[in-house]
Amino acid sequence: MLIVIVALVSLSLMVVFFNAVIPEKMPSVFWGKIELFWVMISFSGVLYGTIEVLNVDKRIEYEELHNAAKINFAEVQILLGEHVPMLDLRHPSAGQRTGLEWFHTMVNLMDDGYDSRKWEDFVNYTEGFVFKAKGFPVNKQIQALKYNWPKDPGINSDDIEFKRDIKLIADKLEIIEQEKERLLKRAPSDKPVTWPRYLIAFVFLIGLSLKILKIRHESYR
Repeated sequence: MLIVIVALVSLSLMVVFFNAVIPEKMPSVFWGKIELFWVMISFSGVLYGTIEVLNVDKRIEYEELHNAAKINFAEVQILLGEHVPMLDLRHPSAGQRTGLEWFHTMVNLMDDGYDSRKWEDFVNYTEGFVFKAKGFPVNKQIQALKYNWPKDPGINSDDIEFKRDIKLIADKLEIIEQEKERLLKRAPSDKPVTWPRYLIAFVFLIGLSLKILKIRHESYR
């Protein structure tokens, strides 16, 4: 309501101002330019409004994709719980124990949520250390200490058990990680630029006030 009052007061003041500074007897060319100015301002307002609508659509699309990625993350959490190996812990081999510890570590890291970087870094570490994938550099001494995995510092990655289930989870999380990075690049700004709105509103009021004077001028001819 306040902005409407401000706009009406501003428009009234502009009409009074331009009525005072513009002589009554102006050539028709001048009023033609006023009409052109009004058309240009109106068209600019339509263009800006269209851009604002498109930005709203993009934000809605981003939120939908973001929520879908979070749902996929929650589904992997459920899948992770379903694939935790069941074994007799009284006589596990070193490879079985290390594989089982991977699942427990991943569960704990994913509990920090979708937005956490911890589970992403652990997936990258898994790809490099367990599966020796290119593009995932590994510093075993530092990363093993960071995640407390593997707890046996001397174990060879070839001896780790349950790799098939580990790969299933890691691949799904890597897809989510890639989607997360893609969404971050196209994330809309949280700080919308408002000055163009005020500028267009100000210029629009100028054009409208001149248009009112033009109508008044034509009515008295």
